[in-house]
Amino acid sequence: MEEVVRFLEAKLNNQELMQQMLKQLNKDFQLAVDTSIEFTSTSPDALANEVLLCLEKIATNAVSKFSSLLYRIDVSEAEVDAIKGVSFEEYLQQITFLILKREFQKVYIRSTL
Repeated sequence: MEEVVRFLEAKLNNQELMQQMLKQLNKDFQLAVDTSIEFTSTSPDALANEVLLCLEKIATNAVSKFSSLLYRIDVSEAEVDAIKGVSFEEYLQQITFLILKREFQKVYIRSTL
């Protein structure tokens, strides 16, 4: 989880990017999983934990929605398949990193156009 937090702290260096990241996460999670999901964290650490907790619920209660979410966000299938031989908790932490990394890419590209 430390890797996720370090990545976010390095990339989300201003409040505008953080707000755009929250907006993108909310949009994708709401469209793929449930319209009641809303991320509101104001720090990278809290955001990573909030996404991880949400993923735990989705992975244990709605596996098809978990797959749909990864597809919606456009997480690389090869990167997901590369996660092998780890505990469920470690798997979700790595998926959290992949999701946040991809969502940041979307936000960053949009902000530089």
